Amino acid sequence: MRNVLLAAASAACLATPAFAQRAPDPVPIEEWPLEKVSAIGEAIYDQDVAAWVSTDALMAHLAGAQPPADMAGWIVVKDGADQRVRYLRDDAGVLKAAFDVVVRNGRAGPVKVVDEALSESEQAQFRARQTAIQNIGPLRCSRQLNAVVLDDPDSDGWLVWLLTPTPDSGAIPIGGHYRFRISADGGSVLRRDQLSNGCFFADRPPAEMRDALLFYTQIVSKGPVETHVFLSLQNRLPLVIGAGDRFFSVEGDRIEDVTDMVQK
Repeated sequence: MRNVLLAAASAACLATPAFAQRAPDPVPIEEWPLEKVSAIGEAIYDQDVAAWVSTDALMAHLAGAQPPADMAGWIVVKDGADQRVRYLRDDAGVLKAAFDVVVRNGRAGPVKVVDEALSESEQAQFRARQTAIQNIGPLRCSRQLNAVVLDDPDSDGWLVWLLTPTPDSGAIPIGGHYRFRISADGGSVLRRDQLSNGCFFADRPPAEMRDALLFYTQIVSKGPVETHVFLSLQNRLPLVIGAGDRFFSVEGDRIEDVTDMVQK
């Protein structure tokens, strides 16, 4: 049932170009300070958790019934210190919220049935998501992608990520993620960054292995990127990122240059 609901709510992701795996020549991405990488990676994780736990709450609310046929997706908006996940429907071409779920500290509250048009900002946020989906690059590491949309802290626009999800095998998708800068109205791509040069799925270390970590060589940036923070938080697993002649540990939202330690 969860897959049915997610498919209904993310059908636009399935309308992207055909699945393919191709690694182009490395293209350097926009570099961010490590403090920003950490903060944004944590924000991506928080929104991803909100989407999943609210989906579980909505499934329970539907109690086995099919989701509405006109569901169009969802957005996650700030609600004070909480996050409100708004599940949307297409009402004759007008996007409306159909269900609201407030998520606090990673826990979903009750599902609220609503019927209201989105604000201009909410419309722009959803439009930014769709604009990113329509402008994905040639590298595809999964038939489906997860979308995260955040306010751009450095402008009045949006930051959108299209993330390769964890496959059924449980491998960790370190490669295959995109970052977009989108205009304030949600309609234009200002920049697209492919956060890895190709697809890379790391085998999950055995549960009994103590002090396990993953190593990954990053060739499109000079340090870790926000998806490394997200994946470390999601999998509760430290990463060591090699970038150029430097090495960085990523343990949750904590990033540290460990070059001297590695080279001893």
